Amino acid sequence: ALNADCDGQAGLQELAGNATLLFYMTEEGREGKEAFLEKRKPDFKKFTRFP
Repeated sequence: ALNADCDGQAGLQELAGNATLLFYMTEEGREGKEAFLEKRKPDFKKFTRFP
């Protein structure tokens, strides 16, 4: 991550992909995916929203 900018576009793309994967593995990410697959609105009320 520290050298992502030195690796050019490939390094930044890898960093972004890894960050996205980490989010998808969270409970909030799973709620969004399940809501999409079930064709319903996601219920994000149970997750704390930081300013």
